[in-house]
Amino acid sequence: MDPRLEPFLEDALDGVKATSSRIGRVVVEPDYDVSPVDGDADAIANELRELIQRQSPDPAALASPEGYQVHIPEDCPVLAKYIRAITLHQDTVEGSWVEVAPPGNWI
Repeated sequence: MDPRLEPFLEDALDGVKATSSRIGRVVVEPDYDVSPVDGDADAIANELRELIQRQSPDPAALASPEGYQVHIPEDCPVLAKYIRAITLHQDTVEGSWVEVAPPGNWI
């Protein structure tokens, strides 16, 4: 596990702003088997933003404690390199719209 990964992702995704008023927060689970490459930061943010804009989450799933799971497609290769899972939630929390959460954490 590279200790630079979480801070790298937090910095890269901090600028991703809400794309829908229905989505209160986005939780991403890092793939801890990779090390960050500085040149990937912009691509990660762009791919995440575009992927979320394409979503039509089920309102019941979005409101559930588990949230709405987003599949990472092949056309998001940089995002898939760094992120294992993306979950959309209806509720909001203090801080960034995109949260980087270790596996197994409930936020």
